[in-house]
Amino acid sequence: MPQSWRVTGLLGLVCFVAYLVRADVAVAQERMVPAMGITMATMGAITAWGFQLPYALFQVPGGMFGERFGARTALALTLLACGVSSLLTGLLPTGDAGMGTLIGTRVLLGTAQAAVFPVAAMAVVAHVPAGERVRATSIYIALSALGAAAAPLLMAPTMEQFGWRAVFLLSGVVGLATAVVWFVLMPAGAPHPELGPTPLSAGARSEALHVVRNAAVVRLSVAYLLHSATWFVFVFWFFRYLTEGRGFTVLASGFWGSLPSMTGVVLAPLIGAGADALGRRIGSLRARRRVAVACLLTSAAAVAAGATLPSAYLAIAALSLSSGCINGAEAPFFTTVTALSVTNPGSAAGFLNLFGNLGGVLSIWLVPRMSEAWGWDGTLAFWSGVCLVAALLWLTIPVGDETPSVPAHTG
Repeated sequence: MPQSWRVTGLLGLVCFVAYLVRADVAVAQERMVPAMGITMATMGAITAWGFQLPYALFQVPGGMFGERFGARTALALTLLACGVSSLLTGLLPTGDAGMGTLIGTRVLLGTAQAAVFPVAAMAVVAHVPAGERVRATSIYIALSALGAAAAPLLMAPTMEQFGWRAVFLLSGVVGLATAVVWFVLMPAGAPHPELGPTPLSAGARSEALHVVRNAAVVRLSVAYLLHSATWFVFVFWFFRYLTEGRGFTVLASGFWGSLPSMTGVVLAPLIGAGADALGRRIGSLRARRRVAVACLLTSAAAVAAGATLPSAYLAIAALSLSSGCINGAEAPFFTTVTALSVTNPGSAAGFLNLFGNLGGVLSIWLVPRMSEAWGWDGTLAFWSGVCLVAALLWLTIPVGDETPSVPAHTG
């Protein structure tokens, strides 16, 4: 259907830009932190508690916002808020007023971006036929990773040429322009009734409380917290690892810093296809557990290798493989948690993702302190152990008595 592809493409654009905007600080902080007279530990705390915590806490309210106003309006306002946040960051005053403004812009960005994935998922349900929704979702998730990968490639040369403020001004303009494109091109009006989202009933809201009583869901969510905490090390601190830990220039780090995200874009769909193929032979839950454990063990080994290899380029290759395997475990996490809580799949997925983002808050805050105390080798060794614990937790997830899947009705 032309409209479904149009919506999918627009969602991909929105997610690409959202991740481009949220990743700009990872590059700009190299110049912004000394210019503002703060430490990297302080910047890590601002990013963790100012951006990542609101992003985690406002995921459910963000989805409710989309249901109230519709995807077209909700994502336009989301992108508008992201653009304004970046522009204000680029115009930061000096002194104490600058710190207050920086914290405020990070909170605004985190709160706004919390709506992106919930509203995008709602838009897919509303505008894309059931038989095409997995493909549509995979496209915009892949493009979000590309946005994160594009940030250092685009922003590092910009910072070298025009300074750190230009990074935020550029991303702000991109965010505002994308808001206009989305609002103009996104189909207006109600979608076809057969494809519209179903409001959550009061009874379903009450039943969502049962999710926290499901021990397997809780264990899987803790594993996802550890998994995501490791992934956020690559998202927010890999650029600095290259400049500080391996002695790369800013421009070189801009190029090499994009490789972990690019590796995830390539590997994750292949790993997902392999998990589906294996599931047809041994059962879906068993296959997902095996694939997730394999991904996390490979990631743990690759992180350990990255900490010990003498060659910087071999270390980059190992760490990129680790990041790709962590991305490859995403789909097994989400498909398994919905299978473990078949009566409340949406609540279970939200619970899982809340834990994942809380893991991001912790790792973003911890890494600069770890690198100062232990050095980068010790820091990477620690996150290798975190991956290993996540893999062991997966072994506690039950895989028996699977319910056969029912083919989706496409109308």
